[in-house]
Amino acid sequence: MTSRSRKAAPLTLLLWALAALPGRGAEPASIGIDVSHHSGAIDWETVARHGFTFVYLKATEGVDDPDPMFEQHWQTLGELGIPRGAYHFYVTEDDPEQQAEFFLSQAKLGPGDLAPVVDVEVIGKGTSGNLSEQLLRFLEIVERRLGVTPIIYTGVKFWNAHFEPTFGKYPLWVAEYQVEEPSLPHGWSDWHLWQFEGDADIDGIEKGADRSRVRDGIDWSALRVTQTPGDSEM
Repeated sequence: MTSRSRKAAPLTLLLWALAALPGRGAEPASIGIDVSHHSGAIDWETVARHGFTFVYLKATEGVDDPDPMFEQHWQTLGELGIPRGAYHFYVTEDDPEQQAEFFLSQAKLGPGDLAPVVDVEVIGKGTSGNLSEQLLRFLEIVERRLGVTPIIYTGVKFWNAHFEPTFGKYPLWVAEYQVEEPSLPHGWSDWHLWQFEGDADIDGIEKGADRSRVRDGIDWSALRVTQTPGDSEM
């Protein structure tokens, strides 16, 4: 996934088909991608022919940085019937409640969309306070407003160095490359999604995208938004 200041350690259509994960022989796997404006121009009809089963789009970063391509891509995915989700790049210096409100106001998720994702992979220079408590506040607000448990995207070494092992109730999207199975950050007993390749060369996407696998047995129906955000108090 992508921050405004750099290409971060990479986070992150419809044909209901199966793809094969490199390095795992002929074992079938449900594969999807994540993109942001850093991915460049995207021809979604071409991308859909690859048989990816979901797409996550970067919607927001911090409290004031919307992805300029989100709205256009979101609309196109909806028109094509491609399962879509949105992610927020979490900025540790910014107020978590303001970040949650900003994400919800920009992403405009509704019933049937994939569960929201918070991308946690960078500690800013101006960060202070209890990181775990602050992130939990963001997650609780988003979960209450959308009626679904948000997914946390992160890397093992980063997470273990900065966060407490108390987030096991949240589905995990872990990033780790060139391994047979991903390692788990402390606090989790399994992963839901595994980003196994970053900046993959994909026909239809100008600058590439990150590819991720859904763990066998995961039921996407339990990872979908169930309500439209209201104007309830934070």
